[in-house]
Amino acid sequence: MKNWRTVHRVMTTAVLTAMMSTALLACSKSGGEDQAGASGSGAGDSGGKKEITFVAAQYSNQTEPFLKKMVAEFEQANPDIKVKLQVVGWDVLEQSVNTMVSTKQTPDILNMNTYAAFADDDLLVPLDEVLTPELKGKFYESFFKAGEMNGKAYGLPLLASVRGLYYNKELFEKAGIKEPPKTWEELRQTAKTIKEKTGVDGFGLPMTAFEGQADFSYYIWGNGGDWKKGDKWVLNSPENVEGLQFMTDLVRKDKVTNPEPTAINRDELQKVFGAGKVGMMITANFLPTILKADAPNLKYGVAPIPVNEGKQPFNLGVQDFLMVFKSTKNKDAVGKFLSFLYEDKRYEEFMKNEGMLPATKPVGESMAKQDELTGQFISQLPIAKFYPLTDPRFTEIRLETVKAVQQALLGQKSPKDALDALQKVAEQK
Repeated sequence: MKNWRTVHRVMTTAVLTAMMSTALLACSKSGGEDQAGASGSGAGDSGGKKEITFVAAQYSNQTEPFLKKMVAEFEQANPDIKVKLQVVGWDVLEQSVNTMVSTKQTPDILNMNTYAAFADDDLLVPLDEVLTPELKGKFYESFFKAGEMNGKAYGLPLLASVRGLYYNKELFEKAGIKEPPKTWEELRQTAKTIKEKTGVDGFGLPMTAFEGQADFSYYIWGNGGDWKKGDKWVLNSPENVEGLQFMTDLVRKDKVTNPEPTAINRDELQKVFGAGKVGMMITANFLPTILKADAPNLKYGVAPIPVNEGKQPFNLGVQDFLMVFKSTKNKDAVGKFLSFLYEDKRYEEFMKNEGMLPATKPVGESMAKQDELTGQFISQLPIAKFYPLTDPRFTEIRLETVKAVQQALLGQKSPKDALDALQKVAEQK
C-alpha cells in the first residue's frame, strides 16, 4: 500500500490548497451520497443475488438522479444482480477512497480521475477480464490507451473534455482582425493588436494550482515537447524551455495578457472572458454551457489551439476513469453493468447531462451530428494528448511544475533555470 498512501498525502495537500481534482475535469461540483452507501467491496451474494458496489463522482446536480435511474433499470433487466451505488462529491472523494482502501472496503467499480497508484499497488483487475470485445472496440484509441500501464488496461475512459481557443468576435472586429491565430507568432500579434486598438487584454493566461499544468501543456506540446519521454521526465528539454519562454514573454515582455496570471485561476478568468474583458483564452469545451447561462449575449468563436510554426496540431485531453478492484467477487456482473452503462443511447444521455464529451466513437459521431460546436470539439478527440497519468508521481510533479512556471512568469527565475530545478525534483526517487 506504500504507493497509494504516498499519493494520498499529495492528493490531500492538493485538496487543501484548492487544487482541482480532475485534471483534471475541474468543472465538477461536490454533492451528496446515496443513503445505501457502499458498505464493502464486491459483497458476494445478497438474498440470492450477486451484489456489486459502484462509487461514483458527482459532476453536477444531475449525476446522482441519472445514476440512480440507470441502476434501477439495470436491476430490472438483471434481477439476479444488486447494485449498491454511492455518489460522492469531488471535494471528499480522495479521502473517502483512501478510507475504503485502508480498511479493505474497496468497491467493485470506482469512478475517479486517476488509477495509476491503484494499478501500481496491484489492486485492479485488467479490464480485458471484464470488458466484452464489443465494448472495448467502441472507445477512441487515444483515450483507451491513456488507461493502460505496462501493456494492460486498468483505467476505463468514462468522460472527457478537450480544449479550444475562445475569442471575442466583437473585439476582433473592433481591432480589424479577420481570423483567429493559428501559430504562436500570430497569437502574439493578435493579442498586441487587440490591446493597442481596444485597450482590452489581448490574451488570458491563468497560472495557479487550480489547473496550471494544463496551460504549461499547451506550450510544451505546441512546440513538440512533452512531460516524459519513455520512462524519463524531460521537463527541461529545449522544446519545453522555449515554450515556457514564449509564455513568459507574453506576460513580461509583450505585456498582452492579464497582468497577474499567478493570481487568477481558469474559472475566474472565464468570467472575465464572459464579461468581454479579455480577447482570447484557451479553456475547455464546457465553457459554452457556462456562457449560455452567464453571458448569453457574448459573441464568440472557438478555434484550435495555436502551435509554434511547423509543429503538429494537438489538443489536451482530460478524462476521468472507471476501474475495477481485484476484491470483486462478481466479475461477470461487473462486466454486464459496464456494458449497460455504455449502451449508446444511455451513455449519450449521460454525456449531454454533464456537458462532457464521450470517450466512445459511436456516441461521438451521434453528438457531432446534432450540434456543430460539439462536433468541432469531438473532431479534436483523435489528436488529444494526455498528462502522464500512468506515473504515480504525476500528482506531485504537477504541483511542482505550477510552482516552476509561476517563478518564470514572476521573473524570479529564467525559464531555463526554473525547468532545470523542476527536472531535478522529478529525477529524485
